[in-house]
Amino acid sequence: MLENHLFSYIFKSRQHPVKIFTYTTSGFWLLLIPLARKLYRLSFDVAEWFRGDWLDIIIISLIFGFAFLRWFFITFSIDDDCIRTGTGYLGLLKSKFNYNNICSVTCSQGPFYRFFGCYKVCIDTNADFMRGHDVTLTLKKSDFRHLTNILKEKNIGKVKYSYTPKRVHLIIFSFLFSSTLSGVILLSTLLIQASRIIGRQLEQKYLTIVNDRIQNFLTINLPPIAVAAASIIVVGWLYSLAVNLLRHWNFTTVRQGDSIIIKSGFITNRESVIMRNKIYSVDIRQNFFMRMFHICSVNIDCAGYGKGRRQIAVLLPVTTNREINNSLKILLPDRINPHNKLKSRFRDFIGFTTPPFLLGISIPILAYILWRIFPEWLVIIRFVAFIAEIPVFWLFVVKFASIFTTGVGFEDGYAVLNYCKLYQFHKVTIPTSQITRIDYYQTIIQKWSKNCSLRIYTYSENVKCHKVKNFPLKQAKKLLESQDYYLDVS
Repeated sequence: MLENHLFSYIFKSRQHPVKIFTYTTSGFWLLLIPLARKLYRLSFDVAEWFRGDWLDIIIISLIFGFAFLRWFFITFSIDDDCIRTGTGYLGLLKSKFNYNNICSVTCSQGPFYRFFGCYKVCIDTNADFMRGHDVTLTLKKSDFRHLTNILKEKNIGKVKYSYTPKRVHLIIFSFLFSSTLSGVILLSTLLIQASRIIGRQLEQKYLTIVNDRIQNFLTINLPPIAVAAASIIVVGWLYSLAVNLLRHWNFTTVRQGDSIIIKSGFITNRESVIMRNKIYSVDIRQNFFMRMFHICSVNIDCAGYGKGRRQIAVLLPVTTNREINNSLKILLPDRINPHNKLKSRFRDFIGFTTPPFLLGISIPILAYILWRIFPEWLVIIRFVAFIAEIPVFWLFVVKFASIFTTGVGFEDGYAVLNYCKLYQFHKVTIPTSQITRIDYYQTIIQKWSKNCSLRIYTYSENVKCHKVKNFPLKQAKKLLESQDYYLDVS
């Protein structure tokens, strides 16, 4: 009886025991492998094993002991009106999160957690001082079901509206929003680790074989470093594509009452419960190709949602321009869609295209200087300069196209901000109550043409700055004064 009481005391109101292992160091398992192998060689002679490796055993025991204590002193309780947690040293830091103040709850279950029957749950409020999630818990299945039932209980019986994108649209979304950089970083790390394992000679032999095969396929004489760089970029992008596709597979958005429930994932299942009245802004995003084919993606800004590593706060992965208004009316019926009252002018194209133009002409100048310093590297310098000019030229095209879309508007307590950031077009709709400050600034060219650009600061988990460029100064001042925003114009 005493044993049952002790067992219940240890595991009640605490996270799933698997969390103990995540509290250990990242190399904890690497330390266990040689110790276990040596114990096996000694035919499980524990005394001899301890005499030979007593220091390693003590270190591992301390690591595991501290992990256990950290798990033991983190407690929680799921009540009818709030969640209470005890964290910090000896569990002395007590916190209380009322359900009315919660913005989002994100649950995920990967293969490892699925094997042990537990869930990772992240809870967030509008507390902007938290860098990560406000609360992160690893819950047993019973605790997870209890929490989700409480969150969904007030919406039981209310009408459900659901949106499920086509699989083809998800493939397009993953294709368009894959990040080459994240894939390249991972691939570069793998190559560095592989070179340490297999040795430099084998690595060089492997790269030579790959280079010869690619050269024969392309029938073009390229330097080996160029082939290696291109291969890393392509494979890195393909990796990012696969990760995006698996993360957003089976994507479904459901509105029921005051909540929006978003489910997605193939290998790792994710479910987010978002409070509609806690959504700060709606961001309709497009790149140049998406504008050509009249499709777009819709993101939202809500505390906690899309906060994890390599996650996107997406509400609608891909939809058409024809369907987007109806979809948003169903999912966010309280939102207003204002029209632009202040627009950029075509005659101010210099203000949009000057930065990429200057960047484009600086690349050949820099390449010429490097060639004069390192003449033996002419082929590589020429290749790198040509590759660098491609994204710059594309940036010039995108910035030129943004002349026809940039604008600002206000209507019925909402503001719309249309601008282009790098290669992406944004249409941000936000309540004017979320705008904390509006500044204007002028470049030398804008002073001469009597134009200005606006910095519009909005409040969310963190203060965000939206830069909307190249408007007639007098018109910008008149529009903002009509909304009680006064610019200090000299």
